[in-house]
Amino acid sequence: MAATYISARVIKHNNDVFLTPELSVGVIMPIPTPGAGGQIDGDYWAVPITNFGITTGFNFVPTTPTSTIEEAPTPQSFHVFRLVNQYLGTHNSWYAVGTSTFSGASPSAPGYIEVSQDAECCDESPRTLPTAVPALYSCQVACEFNSDGNYFFVTALPTDQGTYTANGYLNGETLPQITGATGGALQTQLNAQWTNIGSPSVAITWTVNANGAVIGVITDGSGADVLCLTITTA
Repeated sequence: MAATYISARVIKHNNDVFLTPELSVGVIMPIPTPGAGGQIDGDYWAVPITNFGITTGFNFVPTTPTSTIEEAPTPQSFHVFRLVNQYLGTHNSWYAVGTSTFSGASPSAPGYIEVSQDAECCDESPRTLPTAVPALYSCQVACEFNSDGNYFFVTALPTDQGTYTANGYLNGETLPQITGATGGALQTQLNAQWTNIGSPSVAITWTVNANGAVIGVITDGSGADVLCLTITTA
């Protein structure tokens, strides 16, 4: 068993979480194979943590390598595995994107064990760990209400660079992607496609004001509705 390292997208190394304000997740870094002292310490769902609409880190929920995305705790959760290594009294741990062994996806993806085997045996066509993660959207709970006593969501348009594109989830249900050449056009599409969603249905009236604020007033819903949303422009 040769001592070597493989490349992985790591989202947490020891106490350091790799998450930028722009919600870029993880960094590519080498992690040790079993021959270099790497030891698997479980498979997990990485579940984004949101505080006041800002994604600040991850909770790690135990799972199996073969669990599928349909079993994920939230739409934005993704597979990671925990790896530990203790060398000369120094303890290190990594949460890396992927699974410990073959995944339950279709087609199945190789995990840490298979990728390590290829690296340690100098395979001519070594397999690699996945590096893709789902796009993360900031989430908010509609727990505050306006002067009319209605709960609401609020966000802002980015600086206009062309066409606005909105993506999101409402109470865990994927919302259709919508676009608008202007704030007014986006408002029209929001009111056409981002209302009366889910079961029980949530009715939302959307407004994009002159200052670029995007406000969704819930006319039929509760103070527990959760919206995960991103608006981009290009």
